[in-house]
Amino acid sequence: MSHPIKYFFPIHLDGGNRGCEAIAKGTIDIFGFKQDEYIGLCTDVQLDTELGLNSICTLQKKNKIGLFKRGINKIRRILCGDAVANQARYEMDYDNFLQQISPSDVCLITGGDMLCYGNNQLNYIVNKLSAQKKSVVLWGCSFGKENLTPEKQETLTKFTAITARESLTYDYLVNDLKLKNVSLFPDPAFVLQPSPIELPEYFDENVVGINISNFVNKDSMKANVFFRHFTDLIDYVLNNTESTIVLIPHVFWHGQDDREVCNMVKERFAANNRVKIFDAEHLNYCQIRYVISQCVCFIGARTHSMISAYSTCTPALALGYSIKSKGIAKDLGLDERLVVDYRSVTSADDLKERFKYLVDNKETIKKHLETIMPEYVKKAYEARMII
Repeated sequence: MSHPIKYFFPIHLDGGNRGCEAIAKGTIDIFGFKQDEYIGLCTDVQLDTELGLNSICTLQKKNKIGLFKRGINKIRRILCGDAVANQARYEMDYDNFLQQISPSDVCLITGGDMLCYGNNQLNYIVNKLSAQKKSVVLWGCSFGKENLTPEKQETLTKFTAITARESLTYDYLVNDLKLKNVSLFPDPAFVLQPSPIELPEYFDENVVGINISNFVNKDSMKANVFFRHFTDLIDYVLNNTESTIVLIPHVFWHGQDDREVCNMVKERFAANNRVKIFDAEHLNYCQIRYVISQCVCFIGARTHSMISAYSTCTPALALGYSIKSKGIAKDLGLDERLVVDYRSVTSADDLKERFKYLVDNKETIKKHLETIMPEYVKKAYEARMII
């Protein structure tokens, strides 16, 4: 009797980042996985259960590393360096999970932009499984030249298949890195539908929704300059429109919590009751998608908040500084003015002009998205052919 194929997701993390939840749910929808076929390694099973993931997949809790082992690894880091310590940490974090994967199973490396950061657990997992002749798919990735390291370049050659979620990444992997196992499909989150909820009284027909992430922080001078320009833009909206501004957090992880920046904005406009923070902590991704869909227009920093806007045909401006934001907007046929790289903004006027373009053309943008979105979503479902 043959072993039933199972699909393992070791870098799911948890829905504290609603983008992780969205990728998991979208992937399950695309493939039609049964609950026991999809096994995700999860750092917060209770949260993911509240978000509804436990009803559609199997969640395995990631092992907590005890104080003694953490202490040993700190000593190892001092004596042997980061590379050795990281290797030991990844063994503790992932080996128990990875040993469940048989040669007939498939490991999907999710996370979207995991390759955009330094050498990390992705390299460890892929190298380990490929050495065991097991199938590993890089699923819905974004990646550019600025992210390449020798270690990543070697790892990329070991994937059984790679799906890029936008054409800029696809072109780079195929044309520059000469990889042969790459396909292009939209991010799996595009297939999800919004889940209606009751909205607060302040949510009228003239809401400008905003998601701003914690890249605005004290350690980044450019980000702080951008934050000043961003608050100038909010001043402009308040002074020149009747819109209510609703800040919509999308990530709630410690150290990356969008609410920290939302609170900074709210504090700056404490005297104005037209600036609100939406309480999204207990909403799942599809419910937050519904909130975004009810905005007259949207400004978003988190990729999966922008995907919610695009998929519901809500005119939107991306505060994106990486290949993923540019690539998705390009593939949707949107004007370059609808993607803002915060690092290149030199004045508040630049942001104001982008916002004015968004508002002046919101009906045209909406109709364009309504025209192309059905085929775009259909293309996302075609990714099942890879497996």
